[in-house]
Amino acid sequence: MNKYLIAIMVVLGLSGCIRAGDYDVFPIRKSLISSIRGYAIHNFDSETNTGTTNVRENELTMNKALTVKKGEAVISDKFYDKTSFEKTAFMPNTNGTLQSIAPTKLVANKLYDIDKWVKIDGVKYYLLPETTDGAYYLFDDNGIFYEHEGIERDGSLQILEDDIFIYPANLKMNKIVKSRDEISNVRNGYEAKYAGAELDRIWFDYLTYDGSDSSGKFERISFPNKPGLITINGKGLRVIKADDDKLTFMILKNED
Repeated sequence: MNKYLIAIMVVLGLSGCIRAGDYDVFPIRKSLISSIRGYAIHNFDSETNTGTTNVRENELTMNKALTVKKGEAVISDKFYDKTSFEKTAFMPNTNGTLQSIAPTKLVANKLYDIDKWVKIDGVKYYLLPETTDGAYYLFDDNGIFYEHEGIERDGSLQILEDDIFIYPANLKMNKIVKSRDEISNVRNGYEAKYAGAELDRIWFDYLTYDGSDSSGKFERISFPNKPGLITINGKGLRVIKADDDKLTFMILKNED
């Protein structure tokens, strides 16, 4: 056999030993490339607490005939803590396709949750998962896509060299911020609920709240069941008609 041919076969055999399948026998070289080309991946908290406010809720409609059913509030003046949150998601401005390793279709008016981001050359980019596991498209705060795709490896993002294909060319991601509120238990205040009529008297469940743990006191109070003026917690109420199922009344004055 020609000695040159033998030399070529030996070289090819050694190459097969150096790299077989997906296993690289040069991990030092791989880690070096990651440290040079990789970008640290950060978690993106899509929901943020925007603050807590004290909210007052009262039912004190003045000088108007009102009717409540048994168990409903006649008068109330309560304070809550309201905590507000903002959740950020992203929505394509139109139907479109991104293509790199595999095609990814984006649907207009569909919200996409993002949970990771990286910073490249001082610019923050959000990571949009591709159909291939561990692969991401990148877009900035203006929704403009980065020209290359990234692959997550060992907690960092490595940028691929090939440009991505974007169709249509004006495809971008719009930031959508939605708000929601959480209401705590009652912090302080009071309320009186109609408890029905019995033994020629009308009854009310009177509750007062005091303290951050919504602790308070319960008291059942009653008045003669007849038209006329009654007072609950400084509020003047004129009873118009009452039976065991409902109460018709009017609030005449407010302590404020």
